[in-house]
Amino acid sequence: MPQPPITVALTDWQKIEALKRSRERYAEELVKVESEVTDILTACAEADFLAQYLGDQPEVKELRAKKPDAEVKEKRRQYLIALIERLDAVIPKQADIKAPVPGAGGKATGLKRF
Repeated sequence: MPQPPITVALTDWQKIEALKRSRERYAEELVKVESEVTDILTACAEADFLAQYLGDQPEVKELRAKKPDAEVKEKRRQYLIALIERLDAVIPKQADIKAPVPGAGGKATGLKRF
């Protein structure tokens, strides 16, 4: 006798957590891509500076050759930013928790000092 297929239905909480995990992954990738873009642009700026004094040496040409990589990574960066903004708009905001701060004045309830 065949068994019924396994089905899964996400609860609202699971859906929100899935969105949060995706946002976290995109945010981590964004940090990595921004670092790579910064490194490439720094190398290109150094190449332009060195070219003033050294001309088009092979090392300078090699640094300048990385410029197209920066453009590709910048497109990915913009895409990641758009994804994160979209997720931020979809993920429900959690209500602020208003809990008294210990030792912030008032009568300390349940705490005894010895």
